[in-house]
Amino acid sequence: MVENLNPHGAFPFWVVRHPKAQGRIPRVAWSMMHGNEPTGFAALCMLIALGEPQSDWTLMPLVNPTGIDQFARCTAEGIDLNRCARRMGPIEADLLKRVLQAKAYRLALNLHDQRSLFHPTGESVPSSLSVLAPKARVPQGEIAPAAAQEWAGWLSESVAKREPNWGYARFDDQYYPEAFGEWCQELGIPTVTVETGVSLGDYRRERVADRLGEALIELDQIDRAEAKHAEIYRTLPFNSPTGTDLLITDGIHQSFWKFEEEVLGRAYQCGISRTLPLEGAEESVYHRIVCEPDFFREMASSDRWTSSELYASTSANLRSFAAGLPR
Repeated sequence: MVENLNPHGAFPFWVVRHPKAQGRIPRVAWSMMHGNEPTGFAALCMLIALGEPQSDWTLMPLVNPTGIDQFARCTAEGIDLNRCARRMGPIEADLLKRVLQAKAYRLALNLHDQRSLFHPTGESVPSSLSVLAPKARVPQGEIAPAAAQEWAGWLSESVAKREPNWGYARFDDQYYPEAFGEWCQELGIPTVTVETGVSLGDYRRERVADRLGEALIELDQIDRAEAKHAEIYRTLPFNSPTGTDLLITDGIHQSFWKFEEEVLGRAYQCGISRTLPLEGAEESVYHRIVCEPDFFREMASSDRWTSSELYASTSANLRSFAAGLPR
């Protein structure tokens, strides 16, 4: 059952439920609060395609329609919806809050994407999946509810069983009072923020979308996570924001590059752009390419290369790297 909660507005706000799921465990999930983070949407589509679920899911897969149109983090008005939990407006945030307050959900999943610069501290692979049990502020202080930690650890373990060589981390657990994760925790809903990243060889995020979708389908079949999963969550390394996608060197000189994607007008474009190395960046490089001095000078002649240009390169190593980029 698909319902538009904004039928007279300038854009729709879709909610998906299964009509035969009433009376089962109530759960809620949403994606694309940020219009340039589509991986969670693809995973929710897999859950929807399952047909009749075991749980009573309320799904909001397209929370930010105007941001989606522009492939932008914020709405067309420049508002970050994930910083609107405790004020009136905009309409997208108000509708999301209305749904979240309508039922005593036993689990909430807030699905996002993260940039490729994030990696588990001490590891030289990107964080393909980061989880967060947001903190709640209660009279006794800030806490991360146990049920949220258990589900966060369960999700990380579920994906890691399928992809043991990926990077897994905890996202920044600073308390953000205006964020929806913290607000949901304080409603009494165990909430997990899920941040999907890239994996080596797949900057399209296709594999991570599939693995997250498979984990959601598995989650649908179980009643609860266990205390051991909270310990799995607590032992995950924190994300570090110093990852570098590519280092190119001729043995003497070196240049650092980061993955970039954007929409200019209606045209999607991605590739790499030159970046200054952060402290410790050389220890967290995902790809290294050693080349001849002439080729290094050619690469250094521009600060940006599109994925199509890289794929047409004379360097087999660079073509191999480019094969994992969107084109």
